[in-house]
Amino acid sequence: MELIMRKFIFCLLSFSVAVFAPAKASETVVWQGDTAISWNQDVYVGVQFETALDLFAGLVKDDTIKVTVVAHIDEPQYVITYKAGDQWAWTDIDGLAPIDGIISYIVPNETMANEIATRGLVFRGQGYNITQIAIASEDQEPEQPIVLVEGDTTTLWENAEGVVLSWTEICEQDAALGAQLAAKDQIIVSVLAKNPATEWPKVILRDAAAAEVTNELLNDVSSFPYEVVFTLTAAQAAAVQNGFRISGDGVNVTKVAVYKYKAGDEPQPEEKEYEYRTVWTGDVAISWNQEVYVGTEFDTYTVQVDMLAGIQEGDSIKIYYAQAIDGAQFALTYKAGDDWAWTDLTVTEADGFFAYKVASDELAMDIADHGLVVRGQGYHLTGIVIGTPKNTTGIESIQMSEVSVQKVLRNGQLFLIRNGVEYTVNGQRIK
Repeated sequence: MELIMRKFIFCLLSFSVAVFAPAKASETVVWQGDTAISWNQDVYVGVQFETALDLFAGLVKDDTIKVTVVAHIDEPQYVITYKAGDQWAWTDIDGLAPIDGIISYIVPNETMANEIATRGLVFRGQGYNITQIAIASEDQEPEQPIVLVEGDTTTLWENAEGVVLSWTEICEQDAALGAQLAAKDQIIVSVLAKNPATEWPKVILRDAAAAEVTNELLNDVSSFPYEVVFTLTAAQAAAVQNGFRISGDGVNVTKVAVYKYKAGDEPQPEEKEYEYRTVWTGDVAISWNQEVYVGTEFDTYTVQVDMLAGIQEGDSIKIYYAQAIDGAQFALTYKAGDDWAWTDLTVTEADGFFAYKVASDELAMDIADHGLVVRGQGYHLTGIVIGTPKNTTGIESIQMSEVSVQKVLRNGQLFLIRNGVEYTVNGQRIK
């Protein structure tokens, strides 16, 4: 009884007072009897009726409380009270009018549903009898689990106007979805725009416990809409087995989808569309946890300052490796901006190598000037190869301070020709 009262009161204060139960609903009778209600015995003999505390156990938002009443005076008064907040404050709803002998009230929120479910309702007023209390729940089709199909892209969350993320989270998924993910699957986040005032706009993939799995910075992205594609490594797929959610800062996200990898579906145009040059070969053990595997990280700038000179937007960087342990982890970092801020790149894994396609001219300049750091766990770096689209000739003429300069790519090395004299990219004259 007390729970019903609370709901009626809240409805009067905040929303409309009475509604019919949903047209398609299952109804459960929780009380039957014939109790006269009165607060003035001279007018009508009756009582104040307080329900058992658990009468409405299981009540949830959008359930409808239906009270069958019989009027016994010309102008009966209907008051239902619920106990609100930490103080269990009695809060009345008056003026409730039955329709065809039934007062109906839809629970507007989970807070009130919980208060009524645990504290009951109190029926008060004058000159009427209560004969039945029921709860009607709208029938809903059982939610079907999402099943990912190889080769298909499945939308998990969508909002046409977009949601602006400011360290907030969307698209929370549980283990039923996470357990279907494996290496090479892709989580695709559609970004409508970024906030130019945000210093480091980014999209973040978090696991079920909200720990960061990976992220992509959008500082160098200038064309929108834009898709952030997280191609899962084996380690990342393991991290999201219990579920995941999408977070970020300074980005407006409109959709989250998953592409389920299918063998043979991966694009295979690189060998035909790119011309490759090897810029480094060797054997370096890579590890960021010496307790798991003994190794180090490989900084191209430290090994050779100009190793990646001449790289440009659209180039493909391939990092070749030999896996040393199960569950090896692969990471590639560049140093962004004047601060040389270490920033992870999103790589695509294949058999024997992982790759990154240079997304912008700005990023290409940072890589050329600051190098790359090959990182991860449990593998040996064996080679670094740069692929240049075949429509790029390898020779480019530009104007610098009214002096003609040519960039010439020869045998994998970049040279500069200025006024007929050939130099290395470090400015050393070639005799």
